[in-house]
Amino acid sequence: MPVHNLSIQRILNVVQRATQTAAQANLAALLDRTLDLFVEEARAEAGTLYLYDPERDELVFHVVKGDETSRRLLGMRIPANRGVAGAALRAREPIFVSDVASDPRWERSIGELASIRLRTMYCLPLMIEERPVGVVQVFNLPFDAVDAEEELALLRILGNTMVSVIDKTRLLEETYRRERRQRALADIAARLTTTLDRQQLLTLIMDYARDLLNCEATSVWEIDDSDETNPVVRSHVATGSRSEQVTGITVPLGQGIIGHVVATGQIVRVDNVREDARHYQAVDQQSGFVTRSILCVPLRAPGIELGAGRGRVEARIIGGAQALNKIDGAFTDDDVSLFESFANLSATVLQLSRLYADTQNLLLGMIKALVEAVDARDRNNRQHSRRVSDFSIAIAEELGLSDEQIFHVRIGSLLHDIGKIGVPDAILDKPGRLTEEELIEMRSHTVKGYEIMSQDELRRLLRVELPALLQHHERLDGNGYPHRIAGDQISWIARIVAVADVFDALTSVRPYKEPWSAEQAIAYLRERKGIEFDAACVEALARARAKGHRLVKTQGERIAVSLER
Repeated sequence: MPVHNLSIQRILNVVQRATQTAAQANLAALLDRTLDLFVEEARAEAGTLYLYDPERDELVFHVVKGDETSRRLLGMRIPANRGVAGAALRAREPIFVSDVASDPRWERSIGELASIRLRTMYCLPLMIEERPVGVVQVFNLPFDAVDAEEELALLRILGNTMVSVIDKTRLLEETYRRERRQRALADIAARLTTTLDRQQLLTLIMDYARDLLNCEATSVWEIDDSDETNPVVRSHVATGSRSEQVTGITVPLGQGIIGHVVATGQIVRVDNVREDARHYQAVDQQSGFVTRSILCVPLRAPGIELGAGRGRVEARIIGGAQALNKIDGAFTDDDVSLFESFANLSATVLQLSRLYADTQNLLLGMIKALVEAVDARDRNNRQHSRRVSDFSIAIAEELGLSDEQIFHVRIGSLLHDIGKIGVPDAILDKPGRLTEEELIEMRSHTVKGYEIMSQDELRRLLRVELPALLQHHERLDGNGYPHRIAGDQISWIARIVAVADVFDALTSVRPYKEPWSAEQAIAYLRERKGIEFDAACVEALARARAKGHRLVKTQGERIAVSLER
């Protein structure tokens, strides 16, 4: 067979194998098999695959092939401008090194972590246009693996084939991770309304944190100042390996990373605790747990008005939370933000369990956080639930409803679209109009939201608000959804939210339409009052605008200004 035909056959074979590898749905498995392909095609003895972290401008070891000792590199991070990998990334071109040991760009401190003697190296940057995705390195390949243009082209073809698959798989995993985080917040929100058992709640929160941060262990530490001369922080809840041995351990306040965080209120993130003098080795010695990396945040208990003449408990730091040993790389800025949220939840639970106060403020805060998390998924409709809540409250105030009823309106309107947590991102973010099938899926959010918030532990607390979730798209003439009920079958709270919801939809920017002015939206509602919409609610909204209600009055002007910009 001619050499040219042999090369074509090899290329076809590589593309076919790459296509089979691309079918891997799991990012870790995809990266592992991708590096196998490079090592095999280059006839190399070892290899590494980095992914680029744009938040920190670093390369992270995700896969290492070679000897067992080289696995110590997994998760290690290097600046993206260092080493041969950094040079290839900056040049946007592959680099072949004929003698690794003599190349000044080679990071010897990293190479020494492997016992293989490295001779030759081929380093290929993985790019999508000018955007870096990662770097592949293969070691100890024969010179004839890169001495022909055909061989180099083969490795480039493999890189170009796999980079888009790697990038898309990583994005899909990130999307899935965000959805899991939102579901976790929903579950925690539900549990917070049913129990003040702090052990149960803190364990739930830390279990979610460990799962979503993909780390080996998490723990909550609380200040114990029973001995005022020697205050300590005590591990109250621990999850993961050796959790029973960790629970109850104490560290002097100000010592160790956890003691430092609690004393100063700082957030500490350390990729290698062996390089941080603050690491309190006694905890590892007592528990048998080996700490490698750590993310530690303070627990900031919120200020609480106790009522009944008892005054106010001011906000303060009451402890700290730790996440240990990130499994896939190092803790990211996104991890910090998420763990802060979980730490804040933990601090609130501790505070409320001490004071046994009313949970109303906590419930409202959690609902807002949950709603914002759901709204954030819909890039076409940011802050929608908050605006609908503001308009609904304006209507309720104009109708002269009681403070208790207005409170129910606030909660029900905030939660009205909570069911969108179950609607796929592709539908929420679609720039144009939906197909009939997509419209059916979108409309299912009313039932999904009702079911999510109708759990046994929530139904009693939200019995007034639940109709707002289920019925805010019903119409007086029976032409709404999901159940096409009509007239008095529609609850009073759903009638209020329906008017507020349509007003915001008409006056907001959408990909498929220009926003209407507030006057146009109110005119539209008035044309249909008594037919589709409750007349009293429509007129209450109109009065709120006429009286200069801040949000109702400025809705049209706000949209106009945003369009001019």
